[in-house]
Amino acid sequence: MSGSARLTLWTVAVLVWLCPAAWAQKVDVVTLRNGDRITCEISNLTRSMLSASTDPLGKVAIHWGQIVGIQSPRVFTLQMATGERYYGTLLASQPNQIVVGFTGGSVALSMTDVVELVPIGQSFWRRIDGSLDLGFSFTQANLETHGTLNGAATYRTQTRQVRTKLSSQVSTREDADREYRADLGLSYNRYLANRWYAIGWAGGQQNDELTLELRTLAGGGIGRELVHTDRRIWSLFGGAAYTRELYRDQPLEQSTEAAIGGQLDFYAPANDDYNITNQLVTYINVGGRRRLRAELQSAWRQEFLADFYWSLNGFESFDSDPPPEEKENDFGITFSVGWKF
Repeated sequence: MSGSARLTLWTVAVLVWLCPAAWAQKVDVVTLRNGDRITCEISNLTRSMLSASTDPLGKVAIHWGQIVGIQSPRVFTLQMATGERYYGTLLASQPNQIVVGFTGGSVALSMTDVVELVPIGQSFWRRIDGSLDLGFSFTQANLETHGTLNGAATYRTQTRQVRTKLSSQVSTREDADREYRADLGLSYNRYLANRWYAIGWAGGQQNDELTLELRTLAGGGIGRELVHTDRRIWSLFGGAAYTRELYRDQPLEQSTEAAIGGQLDFYAPANDDYNITNQLVTYINVGGRRRLRAELQSAWRQEFLADFYWSLNGFESFDSDPPPEEKENDFGITFSVGWKF
């Protein structure tokens, strides 16, 4: 086999591996409220948006409120607002119902009570969704620039969720040093019964405004979704974390902290493609000096064109006992434009 033939073969093989959706058989049928029927491959349902791929349109996102029926021979896992989970194929049903078929019978569910839906056996890449957004501003008077980068990716299965996220801001000006802030996090959720879940997380932070050169932490605990509907998610969790911190001109510190956190999210109830997310985590030092830290991240996201959106992002970092003569908190608001995948 010639070198060019080998290269062609390897190229085709890589494309097949990277783009399984292009070769996947479209066997799912989604019926819309206006009577249209779409033959597609469903990726997942989360936060009231059903993601799917079609041959003529590529990847599409359909609001759950616009769907009156789903039918598929593939096996799915469905989560209800009550926390119950069902596994099975999706059979023909009456409008606004989903009939889950399994060995020995079937069950009819109201579509308004279904909050998550994920195919079982789907390829790794097809289980990932995420977003990336950028923001930039410039002031000529003192050559001041502000840049922001935010990104997130989530991998879901019927019993687990892995999420990684990055939030960073950099500011430069002619008469001052560059200031940089970055927050990188990884979290793992294992779904349990009755809306309970086990959680583990790790991360790293840097903040020039607070003279924080590096903070790394890892923790774990247990939480519960208090509310999970087609419009909102409210949840609380608690646990413990181990933290290592290095501030400028300060010795390295290590501590054990109790962690209490919460999530308060709202998303589009109809055709308005907006998403409001809020996450607060509080760390209380145990066994050492009296100290409380809090990290708040909020965002308002509004879609405006296909998979594009604008986002208003806010953050707050608070430390009740910072290094001598340093600030207790850092707060900021940024505007950015992004793309979801």
